[in-house]
Order: sequence, then C-alpha cells, then structure tokens
Amino acid sequence: MDMNEKPKVEEKVQEVPEVEAQQLPETKEGKLVAEILRKAPYAEGSVRRARRVEFKVPADRIKEFLELTSEKFEMLMQISVVDWIKEGEFELVYQLWSVSESVHAFVKTRIPRENAKLPTVMDIWPVAETYEREAHEFFGIIFEGNPRLGPFILEPREYEKHPLRKDFNTLAYAKTIYGEDFDRYDESKTNYVI
Repeated sequence: MDMNEKPKVEEKVQEVPEVEAQQLPETKEGKLVAEILRKAPYAEGSVRRARRVEFKVPADRIKEFLELTSEKFEMLMQISVVDWIKEGEFELVYQLWSVSESVHAFVKTRIPRENAKLPTVMDIWPVAETYEREAHEFFGIIFEGNPRLGPFILEPREYEKHPLRKDFNTLAYAKTIYGEDFDRYDESKTNYVI
C-alpha cells in the first residue's frame, strides 16, 4: 500500500429482507383457507390454530364472501360486534362452523359507526335474522334486506338508544328513567350501594 493512498473502507450494504407472502400451513385448515382465498383474492386469511381460521374482508364484498364460504361453512353460529370508538368503526365478526371439515371460522369486516349498514345474510343462513336484529337494536347497525329490524329485546323506551355502544352513558340513562331516587351509585365512586 502506498503511503499517499487512503485505506479502503469496506462498504457495508445492509440487506433488507424481502417481505414474503404469508405461508399457510400444510394442514386441512391451511388448505381450506388457500382454497377460499383463490376464489376471493380480495380477502385476507390465516390459520389461528388447529380447527380455527380467520378471514378479513372489505365491507363492500362481505355478502359475496359469505355466499362463497357457505359452500364449506354450513352453519352461522353468531354475529358479534366490536365498537372501535376511537377509530370510528364497528367490526362485525361472523362466526361460521364447517360441519364437513370441523373448522371454526371468524370472518371479520369493518364499517363506519355513522350510518352503519351492511346487507343481510338471512338468505344464506336464516338464523342470521336473530343476530342481525340484536346488532341493530344494541349498536344501531342497519342490515339492508332484513324486514324485521325493530324492537326486539329492549323495551320501547330503550329502543333507538343502542346501549352497547361505548359512548352510551348508562348512569345518565338510569337516572333519566328512575329519577333522583336512583341511589345505587355514589357519584364519588367510593361507595357502591346495592
């Protein structure tokens, strides 16, 4: 090396790992998810564990996706709602059961809290009527095509209040209904009277 020559500094090139598409396991669950995703590339799917799979579907394609999955998942077990108040969204979770495959599926979609609407799935699974009526009454979600959205579980004075929304003030509502005689709760939250 010449004295006037600067020593060479090795350039360190940082390799960026390539993001790989999620690999599904070679199990009956993985094959089932892969089969459904081939027909519905707009959805995301994963295997949570043995006999449990999950799909995330855009709200505008939920009916189409549920019609497709009904070929493998014969039973609708439940429709539940999660109120993501900070995000201004409701997440609906359709829980399905495949009798033929013995697999439980969670199909999730999100819709805005304001003017929350989705199409009914009563024509796919008639039992959906009950779950849709409950979600309508407690959260205010409208299921277009369900003719029986109306008072169901709550009393008429409670209907349209949507008591399972996170912004529902239970204490203020109870005081409105029961008046100042409502003495089961101390405002300081130090003394609960039952």
